[in-house]
Amino acid sequence: MRAIVVFFILIVSCEKENCDLKNYPSPPFGNPDDTIYYDNSVRYLYACYSSGFNRVITYEIVGVCWEMYSSDEYNVNCN
Repeated sequence: MRAIVVFFILIVSCEKENCDLKNYPSPPFGNPDDTIYYDNSVRYLYACYSSGFNRVITYEIVGVCWEMYSSDEYNVNCN
């Protein structure tokens, strides 16, 4: 019986993560260097996040929640 209760709590808590469509999700790595807001997505850019690369975090509305995508882009201007 306890296992069922724990399982239910996990399912409910996981479903609520990033499902507030009234607000954009917070930047995952602190203050980004650039932010672009769209109607159904937001993009956070961290310039020179790691040696020679920018980190781009994009949140899109998928179904009824925000889904996060991450990519690294080469930046020749990073030291």
